[in-house]
Amino acid sequence: MTAQVRNVFLIGRTLLYEAWRRREVYAIVLITSIIVGALRFVHFFDIPELSKFYREIALKVMNVTTAATVILLAARQLPREFANRTIYPLLAKPVSRLEFLVGKFLGVVMAGVFCYALFMAVFVTVNATLQVPVEKSLFLQSVYLQILQLSVVASLVFLLSMVLNTDAAITLAAILYLFSQTFMNLTSYLYDYVDRVGQWFLVALMYAVPQITLFDASAKAVHSVNRGETIWHAMPAWVLYALTGYAAAYSCLFLAGAYLLFRRRPL
Repeated sequence: MTAQVRNVFLIGRTLLYEAWRRREVYAIVLITSIIVGALRFVHFFDIPELSKFYREIALKVMNVTTAATVILLAARQLPREFANRTIYPLLAKPVSRLEFLVGKFLGVVMAGVFCYALFMAVFVTVNATLQVPVEKSLFLQSVYLQILQLSVVASLVFLLSMVLNTDAAITLAAILYLFSQTFMNLTSYLYDYVDRVGQWFLVALMYAVPQITLFDASAKAVHSVNRGETIWHAMPAWVLYALTGYAAAYSCLFLAGAYLLFRRRPL
């Protein structure tokens, strides 16, 4: 392991340890788990469709909650380091700004994965008590896609935190995240009703704003099996490769922008 990789890993691991010790993550998971725990009682109605609906809502809530946790963590990292002046002794050591930024990004993503893993443990447990099967490969793929989504969200928030203050970065990131949930459907609807300039603008906007919904396969995972018959199968490998490249491209783009701003900031 090179010194640069070790520095990145140590910074990310330190942030992950801090997330483990903070009570906010466990409080978020506990509150959400209590809400999701109500799914167990849906089985008593003996209505499979209703059970699937509630499980889909549960996964949506878990996805959004984990994304909100990542937004809060990422938005506070760099501004807090500057405010507490803890960044100066770190950069005084043989740690470059790029290593510091990538390490922080890695730590935020690992903390998000840790939070999401807790959610998935609760969901799998509750789903097992409901005795409603899912297509396991597709479910695992949906979990992987959520991790890709978290990386895109985290990198975007790091960029925003270098331009805006913490509260503004959190607010704008939350708006963009929620907006992206419906943007693809809205764009498809508006495309046929605007002129050519408007169509070019919509296409450019679709490239400028990452399409978060592409990483959400939770609905397919929940409805993958119906009355013992598999409705949705696992996605082919090329789809996962394409989405991985899509997430990597946006993550690298946002991190590059954050790094350029970080490098120009006087210490």
